Amino acid sequence: MREAEQRRRWYAAVSLAREQQVEQHRARVLTGQTRACQQAAEIRAFCQAARRARTGDTPVATDEADWLEWAEAYAEQLDPLQTALRTPPDPLAARGSLPHTAWTISAVVTWRPRREGSAAGTTRC
Repeated sequence: MREAEQRRRWYAAVSLAREQQVEQHRARVLTGQTRACQQAAEIRAFCQAARRARTGDTPVATDEADWLEWAEAYAEQLDPLQTALRTPPDPLAARGSLPHTAWTISAVVTWRPRREGSAAGTTRC
């Protein structure tokens, strides 16, 4: 009975750790997307300002026009809004983020009890 309760608590702790791991991964992806979007907007604004500064009697030099064209294309590549947004795939389970117990995780995320006499931290597939 005690072992069943320990196993239940362990599964609950692993489940919570996994949910937190996925949540943190999604937050990192979202934060990266917002930074990339902001950087793309800043590059576009810079290119527009550069083009406005050259209006009138001052033509845009070929080298400058090529540079601005490249910069605008780079901004398009950076901008995550240029493609459909979707939830990122869940990360692989990180063994180091899971609670320590007498249970272990295999390479294919199958939970198995650690074999008697196994070295601590060793996993078996």
